[in-house]
Amino acid sequence: MRRQGFTFIEILVVMIIIGILASLAFVRLQSSKEKATIASMVGDLHGVVEEQEAYYFQHRSYSLVLDSLNPNPTVGNTITLHEATAIGWSGSVTNPKTAKVCGVIVGLAAPIGTATRDGVITCW
Repeated sequence: MRRQGFTFIEILVVMIIIGILASLAFVRLQSSKEKATIASMVGDLHGVVEEQEAYYFQHRSYSLVLDSLNPNPTVGNTITLHEATAIGWSGSVTNPKTAKVCGVIVGLAAPIGTATRDGVITCW
């Protein structure tokens, strides 16, 4: 007698393989989403660096008031200025989609997180 169709075990094995592949794809997708979020955070902080330099050129001091810089942050990103004087400033950006924080110091501002080098944006 000739058998038609698949056995329960064969279908179960195929479903398990599909589940494993789907979970691997999901993990990879989540990693890509976090990298995109971090890239938007770095981009927003880079924009603040440029705005601070323009502000300094006009006022000979850095601004501690974010609104005076006219930032245009990505939706979900929160920019915080920690310090701003005539000799330097520091700031950071966060996003609820990731536990990482990105920060920068310029001039003689106090280091924040792993941001210890002048003008270099780092994430931790």
